[in-house]
Amino acid sequence: MNKGDSKRLRELFIKYLTKDSETKDARRREFNRAIFNADEGWAVWNGTDLDMVLDKFDRAISEMENK
Repeated sequence: MNKGDSKRLRELFIKYLTKDSETKDARRREFNRAIFNADEGWAVWNGTDLDMVLDKFDRAISEMENK
């Protein structure tokens, strides 16, 4: 992984952590629900846990591999 890849992975990871998807249908593959506030960085949900964060990381890796 080069520096550009690392930067892209970080951008995707932050996107999944902080941005809701356009679709509100949880059955859709592109559905994403933010778990952190993009401006302040605080957790949106009470009980945010490591599994929730790692799920977003896995999604970022998957998107990076598919492009």
